[in-house]
Amino acid sequence: MKQRLLVSTLSIIIVLGAACLGIYLGTRGNNNYREVAEGIVLKKEDNTYYNPTLITSYDEYIALLEDYDIHELVFLTAGDLNNNDYIIDFINYDDSLEFTDDIGVEVTDTGINLTYYVNKEITDSDEMLMFFIPIDDGVLGNFIMGDREFIVE
Repeated sequence: MKQRLLVSTLSIIIVLGAACLGIYLGTRGNNNYREVAEGIVLKKEDNTYYNPTLITSYDEYIALLEDYDIHELVFLTAGDLNNNDYIIDFINYDDSLEFTDDIGVEVTDTGINLTYYVNKEITDSDEMLMFFIPIDDGVLGNFIMGDREFIVE
């Protein structure tokens, strides 16, 4: 009876230990990105271009995630793209950056102008924030990025 209890206890410990090890190894694999409330933070890579873009469908969204090798992360759903298109912008990021107001989006003949209201000056960083800015579906035809302004409040 004691031997049976010992074997059962050891079996449970081994199974739980293997599960914990699996979870640890599975979550530590890719440290090149993390999700925050404002978007997805990516570690900068020298050979990667962080160009603003417009996505109008879920397929374009999935392709964008695959381009940045973060295809297993789901920030938007197909339902999010039913009524909105999204401007995807990239800005330098550190953990103390906060957005104090909605992003201003101005559509002009020469392009899209974005105004960010932030708590501090944006400086160069080793991380980029992939920022998702919703706009009404079908408002933009051709997407041309104009100016980007940061107003420190």
